[in-house]
Amino acid sequence: MVRIWADVRGAFAFLTVFPIPWPGGTQPGRTFAYYPLVGLAIGAVVAALAALDGLPDGLRSFLALAAWVILTGGLHLDGFGDACDGLLATVEPPRRLEIMKDPRAGSWAVIGLVLLLLGKWTALGAVEPVRLLLPPVIGRWAMVLAVAGFPYARASGLGSFFREGFGRAQVAAASVTALVVCAAFGFPVMLAGLAGPALAWIGGAWAARRLGGGLTGDVYGALCELTELVCLIALVNL
Repeated sequence: MVRIWADVRGAFAFLTVFPIPWPGGTQPGRTFAYYPLVGLAIGAVVAALAALDGLPDGLRSFLALAAWVILTGGLHLDGFGDACDGLLATVEPPRRLEIMKDPRAGSWAVIGLVLLLLGKWTALGAVEPVRLLLPPVIGRWAMVLAVAGFPYARASGLGSFFREGFGRAQVAAASVTALVVCAAFGFPVMLAGLAGPALAWIGGAWAARRLGGGLTGDVYGALCELTELVCLIALVNL
């Protein structure tokens, strides 16, 4: 039980800005089991803000989106921007990897982030607040599936570090949590949850080809953001 609690704390310490210190002795890969749980906590805050009374719809959506970004420290948005710059560049895979390590934002990063945030803001106002619990869960589930499905593209790096201790048990635990949350909403809302495995495999395969056979931490973050957006759009129509 102590070990599980340490892994949960590790997941929250890495994925959020909550003042939780990284637990000593925890294998980073073990924290993947609780990524969807972190998403559920983030979704609860987003849903609560989206349900506030007495505010214009646009302002509620803005507050919910701002909280969504702030709670994660912009971690996945940063990865999304870097992935846009690297994956969309018309260069060879090694050069794409170099571009993604560059701390400067290029034109594709700016364009991609604007479109992503605009899409989320627009969809937030059209989705029933309680359903906003789902996208952050599914987004982090997609990350777990992508890590399981594709090798790491670099010999070292943050993504490589977080693979230590990662295995089938973590994939199974994360999947059970995500599927339980999906099932709680019933059919057809749970169909939005298909965005997780779909983007993990389709988006992951495309990105892996662009990078020479593997993925990076930036791509994991990009897949999380894209999955959240697709899930939101699906919920608008369900």
